[in-house]
Amino acid sequence: MTAVIPFDEYDDERHIIEADKVGGPVDAPDRKTTFADVVARTEQRPPIVPAVLRSPEGRQALARWSAGYFAYELGKHAWKSPKYAAKVAWYAPRGLWRAGSAVLWWAVGGRENFHLRQEAANKNDPHTWQSLNRTRAKESSARWWVVGVGLLLLLAALVGAELAGMPSVGWWAAVVGLVLVAARLGRPADKPIVDWATTGQRFTKLTAEMVRNAVVALSIGVKEPGQLTFPPPGIHKDGPGWLARFNLPGAIVATQLLEKRDNLAAALRLPVDQVWPEVGPDHPGQVDLWVGFQPSSKMGQPRWSLAAPTARTSVFEPQPFATDARQRPLSTVLLARNFLIGGQPGSGKSYAARTLLTIAMLDPTVELKVAEFKGVGDFLDVAPLCSTYAVGVDDDAFETGSDIITWALAECERRGKRILAAKQRGEAPEGKVTPELAAKRGSGLHPVFILLDEVHELFAAVPGAAAACERAIKRGRALGIIFCLATQIPDKDSLPPNITRCITTRWCLSVLGQVENDMILGTGAYKRGFSGTVYRPGIDAGWGVMVGVDKPGSARSFFPTPEVTAAIVARAGQLRGHAAVGEDVERVEARDMLADARTVLQNGEAGLPWAVLAERLAELAPEFYAGVTAEMVRESLARYGVDSQDVKVGRSNLKGARRTALEAAQQRREIESE
Repeated sequence: MTAVIPFDEYDDERHIIEADKVGGPVDAPDRKTTFADVVARTEQRPPIVPAVLRSPEGRQALARWSAGYFAYELGKHAWKSPKYAAKVAWYAPRGLWRAGSAVLWWAVGGRENFHLRQEAANKNDPHTWQSLNRTRAKESSARWWVVGVGLLLLLAALVGAELAGMPSVGWWAAVVGLVLVAARLGRPADKPIVDWATTGQRFTKLTAEMVRNAVVALSIGVKEPGQLTFPPPGIHKDGPGWLARFNLPGAIVATQLLEKRDNLAAALRLPVDQVWPEVGPDHPGQVDLWVGFQPSSKMGQPRWSLAAPTARTSVFEPQPFATDARQRPLSTVLLARNFLIGGQPGSGKSYAARTLLTIAMLDPTVELKVAEFKGVGDFLDVAPLCSTYAVGVDDDAFETGSDIITWALAECERRGKRILAAKQRGEAPEGKVTPELAAKRGSGLHPVFILLDEVHELFAAVPGAAAACERAIKRGRALGIIFCLATQIPDKDSLPPNITRCITTRWCLSVLGQVENDMILGTGAYKRGFSGTVYRPGIDAGWGVMVGVDKPGSARSFFPTPEVTAAIVARAGQLRGHAAVGEDVERVEARDMLADARTVLQNGEAGLPWAVLAERLAELAPEFYAGVTAEMVRESLARYGVDSQDVKVGRSNLKGARRTALEAAQQRREIESE
């Protein structure tokens, strides 16, 4: 039988001992709160300075908006000034009459007890009427003194101003002021002198009632409006809109609401691009609902700081590339990162990639290599700045794209030796490219930005390109080589999962479903609320969800006008002396992994495990197969139809490639080529 310990006999030590004996209570005993507990608590305090004033871009955008707004208002009222003058001329005499009659009635005291005197007269009550009239006369005599003194003071002020030599402009100003005051007193209450233009119904404020009713209407499990709770600071202004942070009841997660963004906008009676829900910061059941004052399509974007005529960047420092739904600039560091941009046609991939390319080309130390496989020349204006440029979906473009990857692999090998030597000299303590090494002339460690647009076309046309690109991405991150891949078909064949895994900064624009979303952002991203399915191609072009930055969430790429784009490219050309950094890649013969795998098989070997095959390939052609892994070899040979089979090694069987499978794949390829 279990002993029951009285609650008041518990202390810290006995609680632990008795809990071991009899199980103890599930909840720890209460104890008094000390001052140390109070001061140790952390709380989220709202910032004092508004978000728009906390960055140079925000302050500049606010200043530009204010200047434009006041210039517009000044011009509008200047245009309507003749109409205003006519209204003033019409209402001013009425105002003077009203003011004069009001003073006169006040002085004679005719208003205060007029209804009482009239009532006494109607009742034929002379005694009451005379009493009320005596009261009126007594008050009136004192008021006439006030009026007289006021007139004398006014006369004295006029004489004093004349004797002081007040200029004529002062007299005119006084007359104008008097006329304006008289016009204000003379106009009807419902007819203002100044016209205030209205452009339709304006969304003024987001309220808890609106949010509660809209969420209930979504039918996601919220039955009653009162089930939603709003943690402090409640609904408040946040940039050019309102932010409502609320908790969903029970086990309802925020992604259920995110999936019905269209329905939420309909329930709020607002355009879709004015309603931006996100998963809240505290738990999966919390929603951050930001509603703009206007739809994003009407708000535009803040001016891009890189569009300034003096803009210059460094890939070692954070640079703006996009804005969030609240029009705050988002920044990223290019060096030591690789980027993946995915989305369906019309989602704005090319311009999203261009924003990152712009950061690279405004750093005059960065070498640019661009290959676009859409074939329409989206980056043709940047070609003079690139050491290597290819465009098209023909064999020549694919060969150039493959050569870029092969060059990157060989460059990683060369840079590894250079950084090792620099580390031995004490110039690279962490074994990575530093700003000093990158800027040092002749170091051979300047940053390289490689952009492969519609890269799925290259991987489909050149089977070994995907595996080679994976190795280059993994090795190049610490060596100053930056990859940016853009694709519209994120599946395991066109974009191998291993490439996705080794790229941490990913930008998912508009996609059709959860599968495509998670192929770009990573498994489980959709369930965590990072979903590109809420964006519409064309309408929401440039919008997407970005992970791998300081704060994952919605990001809209900057989309400058063609004139601004041309100015940026011209600025980059000036910084680079109108010459490309680096040299064009040499046309090299692509390695045939299938043929190389058959070559490294020694006489009498029926097959090789994948790990051994990877080692022998690296020994055969280290400049191409450096860093190749067993998984890479297996995936690359699988494209030729080589299955993973058991290979006898000693007394055990290991998975690998058998000679018969390699020869059968070679025969199939020869038959298909005939």
